[in-house]
Amino acid sequence: MGGVDTSDRNPDALLDGQEPVGCQVSVEGTVLYVEERGSGPAVLLIGAADEDAEIYRGIADRLSSGCRVVTYDRRGTRRSGREGWPSDSARHADDAADLITSLGLEDVTVLGASAGGIVALRLALNHPHLVRNVLCFEPGIFQLIDEGRKLEDRGASSVEQHLDSHPGDWIGAVDALGRAAASSPADVSSLFTPPIGREWFAQRADENAEAFIRGDLPITREHFDREAVADCQTNLRFAYGSASLPVFHGIAAELAASRSQTPDRLEGLGHLVYHHPETTASYILGWL
Repeated sequence: MGGVDTSDRNPDALLDGQEPVGCQVSVEGTVLYVEERGSGPAVLLIGAADEDAEIYRGIADRLSSGCRVVTYDRRGTRRSGREGWPSDSARHADDAADLITSLGLEDVTVLGASAGGIVALRLALNHPHLVRNVLCFEPGIFQLIDEGRKLEDRGASSVEQHLDSHPGDWIGAVDALGRAAASSPADVSSLFTPPIGREWFAQRADENAEAFIRGDLPITREHFDREAVADCQTNLRFAYGSASLPVFHGIAAELAASRSQTPDRLEGLGHLVYHHPETTASYILGWL
């Protein structure tokens, strides 16, 4: 284990927050960059491919006073290896399972957001014995509903067209995806544009744009067995933000209905949970 680079610290980091300990954990074929902080019930945060561990520092800091919090860069993202990448959600779920086992975590509560929510759901389905609660915030499983399938088609076409004319422009591809997914300029903002004064997050995500386009977009096209979701023995919850796109509410509602639940509504949140670290941390704590 070693220290953590603090030269590009998340602006939501608590001034008196516990500094995490960074390490590398070997998983099948590669290594993951991992950070730990705090002690108590285990919490694992799984973000999208463009959301590395530092982006989740604000949430992790607010949990660490009473929890053992683990954040990491997914395979293909920033400080983790790229062997065997791009990967499907099952491979990413296996990585998370290997991480849980290697660190000796027990009765884990997992929050997965966006494509990280897809990985978290696959973790619950494939490795239910390792997790206690799995909270999936706006998992982009677009094949579940008609609106999602239409959005997926528009987005994929726009990204392909952009990369055909601008090879390797991953940031531009993300912008093209946002425009294709939106029905209005306000919708674009709710997806990828940070609130005024929070440009650090956009810059950080831009650095991981390739990982998002090449790694996460294929995952959003995957199919999930509704019966498997219904029968999963893990405590599964599905959530959406009140300020997010309706398609994410629809996906959360469809998944929750398979378990005879209603989705959890997080007031004031858009698609990017890290812009609201207090609300997100409180939601997680409510399930411990």
